[in-house]
Amino acid sequence: MVAFSGCAPGRPDKSLYLVPCGRTTEVVIRVPPPIGDVRLWVPEAIMSNKGGCAVYPVGSDWKRDGNRLIHRVDRDGNFSGSNLHRIDDETLECAGVRFPKDNPVAWQTTLVADADSVKFDIQLTNLGQRTIEKAGAAVCLKFLNAPWWADEHTFVRSAGHVLPLAELGRHAGQPNGFEAYLLEGEAFDNGFYREFWGFNRNRLDAPMMVSQCYPAGLGVMIRADRAYFLHSNAGNPCTDVMLAFGNIQPGATASSAGSVEIVSGHAAERLTGP
Repeated sequence: MVAFSGCAPGRPDKSLYLVPCGRTTEVVIRVPPPIGDVRLWVPEAIMSNKGGCAVYPVGSDWKRDGNRLIHRVDRDGNFSGSNLHRIDDETLECAGVRFPKDNPVAWQTTLVADADSVKFDIQLTNLGQRTIEKAGAAVCLKFLNAPWWADEHTFVRSAGHVLPLAELGRHAGQPNGFEAYLLEGEAFDNGFYREFWGFNRNRLDAPMMVSQCYPAGLGVMIRADRAYFLHSNAGNPCTDVMLAFGNIQPGATASSAGSVEIVSGHAAERLTGP
């Protein structure tokens, strides 16, 4: 990875600077133009094969420790947001799509920044009385001021080839540009993602997606150690990943991790390899 100048002027450790957005799970990563700032929503939701455990969560104040930020969400902060409606004790509705409410959860998120990356780790606990099947954390990376962003400049690896999203198409999700891409060998039977985002007919080989900023000669990559799928919204440019925790038994805790990375040169080359 390449360390690039100007990420955090005046900071002795030269790490990317992270700005929490109140008590939400959102943090702005300060990145100089032409890439521009990006917002890391970590996570936007906790979902499962059944339904939703948390959507638009709110938690504690973020605690800063050098280049680290730590945030905790408990049961009472699982749900918020004007776009989310609780139809009854067992049913949620978001963006006009209804889906089952799953177990309550709690978690701790830790972010660690250096000169060219932000690593994220989520420790997720099942507070319910039944197993959460295929627990996942939807992590969203939104480009806040990026006229350079486009499907033609955003790359994944599919069927052994590095391809732009433009070649995979956007035919499964809502008509304003939502689309999800399952990893090879994975399934995720969640009604909201199936109906709202839609699953592309093409599978991905690796849990990585990179957006190339040609004016800067740099790319922005989101990647995960384990994931069920990645997803992207062309109309509100973002590259997202659904971190995979697997099944979580009642009272148990599982972890999943990933990173946002600023990479040099033709960033799509980072997607090659096994």
